[in-house]
Amino acid sequence: MNLQIRIWISNVVLFVVPILIAIILFLLYFTGLRILANAGYYLRIEQEQQFKSVSRITETITFYGLENDLINSLVKPSYSLLDPKEVYVEVLDQGSMVYNYGNPQIYSASAIVGLIDVNPELQGIVYQSNNTFVYEMRKYDGRHSYVYHIAIRRATHGSDSLIESVSFYIIVVSILLFIVTFFAINRFVTRFIMIHVKNMTKSLEMANRQIEMEQEQQKELLAGISHDIRTPLTAIKAYAEGVRDGIAPTEEQQKRYMGIILKRANDLDSMLEELFLITTLNYKKESRPSERIELGQFVRDFVEDHLAPYQSKGLEIKVRIATETPFINANPQLLQRVLQNVLNNSAKYKMTDIGHCIIDVTSDDDFVYCVISDDGPGVPPESLERLMRPFYRVDSSRTNPQEGSGLGLSIIRRIMEIFEGRVMIENVRPHGLRIILEFPKQGEES
Repeated sequence: MNLQIRIWISNVVLFVVPILIAIILFLLYFTGLRILANAGYYLRIEQEQQFKSVSRITETITFYGLENDLINSLVKPSYSLLDPKEVYVEVLDQGSMVYNYGNPQIYSASAIVGLIDVNPELQGIVYQSNNTFVYEMRKYDGRHSYVYHIAIRRATHGSDSLIESVSFYIIVVSILLFIVTFFAINRFVTRFIMIHVKNMTKSLEMANRQIEMEQEQQKELLAGISHDIRTPLTAIKAYAEGVRDGIAPTEEQQKRYMGIILKRANDLDSMLEELFLITTLNYKKESRPSERIELGQFVRDFVEDHLAPYQSKGLEIKVRIATETPFINANPQLLQRVLQNVLNNSAKYKMTDIGHCIIDVTSDDDFVYCVISDDGPGVPPESLERLMRPFYRVDSSRTNPQEGSGLGLSIIRRIMEIFEGRVMIENVRPHGLRIILEFPKQGEES
């Protein structure tokens, strides 16, 4: 749930909850007054202002109830709060009685003694007749011609103390409830929004850490590039100067120097090719489409095609494949590059004239595994996590760059990320290194 939706929900809560609470409190208050009225404790009218307020409210309720057929559910319960012996209400429509309540003698005995208020817009008049307050009005529309009368005998001894007490406590409780509700809603809204803000903060912190890590890796990459390119260039320059200055006077020595220059140039070309590859892997994933590949058969074909070159380098390869190996989604050229990089490392770092490498292809319910193990020297445990960084070598002095560019395992990791898989590295006892390539299993082709 994003921040905009959370703010929208919070605004709805801030608006709706107080309204719902106000409605509930009003209904509770109204129900309490009805219970008191049924017990004989009615609302009493003592002041002119009280009568004016009550008459306006009852008028609105009465006509709303008439227009919406709510006589029994709204109008009657409202007038039941007034003592039927002390009040009289009647509504006429073109001279016919529509609704009445209370004691008719209260209204019939009334006469204007003191004018209280006149409302020309509603054609209404409020006046006092001895101890009785009276409100009369007429209302016309296209279908009805209403006459509305309400007369209430003045309470000379004031309102009932019980109703006053109940009303006072209800008002106090309502105020306290609104205060508590306000703080509760404020706390809810704050926490509701802060959850997203905290998640955003965590995401930003993770993104910043990722950016810092990538910047650090870029620094290491640039440092490695500058060092590893300078090394063959220095050798090329030195041997070229040697040939120029006559240090290698014989043809045999010149051929040897030229051979070294050619080898260093090839090393430089290989390094630049791997740099280009790792760069394109970062930015051109879409240009290397994947296809369904049966991993076991692919590995078997690859080893058959490349067995002789690796044997010439002193590496014997054995393949062990399960009876049935599921399909994976991969780009064939990139998958071949992964196998080449792993086997090249095994050939470079073998401990004896003949090294041995075993390739196992297995699977479980979710993944297909290609596990490549050799009997080389392995690496120190503290170097395992850093082994796939660009230009990282266990030889921290970097005094033996001819053993490789230090980009092979970085390329493997990036290719496996493109395949939505992962690569794991562990040592083999008594010595050796195991590369575990994990691929998501693909279902049967429909």
